[in-house]
Amino acid sequence: MSENLHVLILAGGSGRRLWPWSRPGIRKPELPLVSSRSPLEETIDSSLLFVPPERIHLVAAEGYLSDPGLCQWIIEPRGRNTLPAIMQGAKCLYEQDPEALLLVLPADQHVFDRDPFRGGLLETIHELQAQPDTFWIHGTAAEPSSDFGCISQDTSTGAVDFVEKPTPERIHKIKLEIEATGSTRKCFRHCGIFGFGAKFFIEQMKQLGIETVEETPELSIDHYLLSSSDFSSQLKFRDLGHRWSDLGDWKTIREIRSRFHSSNSRVMIRWSPFEELPRYPLGTPVVMDGEEPVIHGEDSRRVVALGMGPFEIFFGPEGIRFIGSEQQKSLDPTGIVLNTTGESLKISGLVGGLVVCMEDLILVCSERGLASGLIPEASQILDGEMSKGSS
Repeated sequence: MSENLHVLILAGGSGRRLWPWSRPGIRKPELPLVSSRSPLEETIDSSLLFVPPERIHLVAAEGYLSDPGLCQWIIEPRGRNTLPAIMQGAKCLYEQDPEALLLVLPADQHVFDRDPFRGGLLETIHELQAQPDTFWIHGTAAEPSSDFGCISQDTSTGAVDFVEKPTPERIHKIKLEIEATGSTRKCFRHCGIFGFGAKFFIEQMKQLGIETVEETPELSIDHYLLSSSDFSSQLKFRDLGHRWSDLGDWKTIREIRSRFHSSNSRVMIRWSPFEELPRYPLGTPVVMDGEEPVIHGEDSRRVVALGMGPFEIFFGPEGIRFIGSEQQKSLDPTGIVLNTTGESLKISGLVGGLVVCMEDLILVCSERGLASGLIPEASQILDGEMSKGSS
């Protein structure tokens, strides 16, 4: 393998959609989201298929991650999205080696099929070694959706078109184009993996009037660069053909973990933080888009209720009981429970959704709340209170 090849792991995401598991002091890339190993550990393992640890670089703001082990840090002044993170990494590695080739991987994915994943990326690496002034994107076959970046390719010419989270109107247009061209045009889901020469990338950014990290817009590379019609002619695409999951939110974690549970059981996650986490401040319950719970007994933790109808919380020496308005129903098998304290939790009358029990926080979120963006909104409120308390 080329000694100019480096792997850049984007590890600076805040993980707000997985709050409060992902929170200040322990971020999503280091959590055991799927199994006992974190997605960052899995990504580093995948990177070792291509380069030694001294050429694996973690990009994140200072304090976001713990010890990188034998890997290298590339510290961002602060988390600013994927475009500035990649610019930071490319500039840093270009200064070390003007001939540097970069393979960029996200730190929040679970790969089910390592063989096609490895084989496809090896092909990209070989192409980059022969032609470093190219920009490779990767994906897997999928119907176009507004939930993710959509890649369509004319397989007869290799021409690539990228649309970040297309609107329903654009999806309809893409489908018409596929129907009109028959089997020569195919659609793929973008999986956030890139390959390019550092010099080539920096030159492309210069052509757009951006020469420094500070000048780089706080946008995703998907929105700013890949979606640009001026850049589409530079794109090369490879179908990796592997099964993978973007570990972005609670519903995705539930879907994956449900495979390891019987069909009639809720998804239970028991986890102990590896160190003392900063605590959220005490205060009145945080209630969004729903009703405040009736609380029985004494407890010092902050209660958060998101998208909930009438329900009650009972604190007692034998544990915590959560009782919803539908008394005869237990927590639906689609529900998910995170318990980091080891306390006994009894749940009835709550269908679906999320229950979290932590040392400083009790969260109950309805199924509707999981899909509505209430969790990131609540995380910003509580994180803001925490930062005020520490200032």
